[in-house]
Amino acid sequence: MRFEIILNMPTRGGFDKISEPIHRIIVEHPAKSLEDFVHVLMNYDFVIVEEFYPDPVTKAYKSHGLIALNHRYVGKIKQWDRKQ
Repeated sequence: MRFEIILNMPTRGGFDKISEPIHRIIVEHPAKSLEDFVHVLMNYDFVIVEEFYPDPVTKAYKSHGLIALNHRYVGKIKQWDRKQ
């Protein structure tokens, strides 16, 4: 299942860019529901998820591999229903 997660941490910026105060990511996890995913986050400091970014040309979301997500920085989670 895919989720949109808002992290309470700045986005990565270039040398000449000011970072945004929050970081939005789209991830996929084998949880069957939002409730299941929250339960996993509550029980582990880090959770492995697959991260997705939109392609700059097609706008379709493509995998950028696995990341370890730390629950301490999660501010908001919602189920991601947007179709690729």
